[in-house]
Amino acid sequence: MSDTLTSEQVNAVTYAYMDVCAADTFLNGDDPLDRRAWDEIAEAVPQTKVDLEKAFPWLLEEASDE
Repeated sequence: MSDTLTSEQVNAVTYAYMDVCAADTFLNGDDPLDRRAWDEIAEAVPQTKVDLEKAFPWLLEEASDE
């Protein structure tokens, strides 16, 4: 792997981090039944997954090895 990231990789990691932060707030916050947060996370996570798979194709290889 390269020591530098492409802009696509930086974006994928940034959005993944944002999704993890949102999921943490949702799961560990005061209102775990916040439907708006649920909907936003449900929409964001699948797209982030695709972005990560495009930016880091080796993720698919490692996932299939398990």
